[in-house]
Amino acid sequence: MLVDRITALGDRKPGRWDLLQALLRLPPVVDEGLARRAAALCTPTGDRVADWLRTGGVPEPVHRTTIVRLNRWEGGPTQRRAVELQPPSSPAADRFEEPLRLLSGRRARFDGHCATWSLLWPSVLPGYRGLVAAYVLPDVAGAADLDIQGGAAVLPLLAESTGRGGPALDLALVYGLAARHAVDRVAALDALLLLAAAGDLDAEAVGRQLGKLGVTGALTVTRTVEPLRDAAAAGAPLTVWRLLAAALPALLAAPTPPRGTPDLLSLAAEAATLTGVRVEVPGLVEVVARRRSSRLVTEARRLVAALDGAGVSAAGA
Repeated sequence: MLVDRITALGDRKPGRWDLLQALLRLPPVVDEGLARRAAALCTPTGDRVADWLRTGGVPEPVHRTTIVRLNRWEGGPTQRRAVELQPPSSPAADRFEEPLRLLSGRRARFDGHCATWSLLWPSVLPGYRGLVAAYVLPDVAGAADLDIQGGAAVLPLLAESTGRGGPALDLALVYGLAARHAVDRVAALDALLLLAAAGDLDAEAVGRQLGKLGVTGALTVTRTVEPLRDAAAAGAPLTVWRLLAAALPALLAAPTPPRGTPDLLSLAAEAATLTGVRVEVPGLVEVVARRRSSRLVTEARRLVAALDGAGVSAAGA
């Protein structure tokens, strides 16, 4: 326990960065009892730890999704979604000293960043899942839009962390599911299952991001089919169904739905049948009503048939 360790130090000062790392690894919650113990030491280190415990650690930043342009000399996506962080307006934020500039208000990235650093972030900030997700997002996105192998390897570690995920986590999962290399898609699958099992996955939010990115061509929709099918087979069909129900409206509304949309419709029908949960999918009826025959229309009709047979409402699931 940190308070016991600084008590044993007496008047000696720990290394500046050693103390900071110890503080960042504390759960981001207010603990007045431990704060009083630390303050009672009447040392600069005790006062620093007490103040940290009374404010609950790093303040929750404001997350803002933004579009980043990619410089591509060849074909492929020309933009991606990233997350900017801004300090919150709160007394705790005003008191917070930011030696690492984690809440700088700019897009999360350090100069001279190396891709392998992403694997270190969860151990540095184990209780700040959303903050870490914002910093590793460029590397995870690179696994999908730049075909970089290993960019999504951090996702299972991120899933094992704690704290609110937010839009950065949602985007990271989507980019991981659409990664070029199978090892990265498997990492995203593992993270998806871990988060779902812990009750920390916002399946609808992930699905909405999948729909938005798929329509703009920022990722390859067909790559997401296999890991999502595997997730349903691994015991998470309801998670997959809710995710797809949120992704499909944007995909179906596109003038030309992206390749892979019929496969997602097929998977959605299977998941809806397995779960017996009825979730409305805006735009589905319009596709079914089209006169021309295509696989998109065929799979849309299959999903409608599955929904007609579903016996449980989404609200009651």
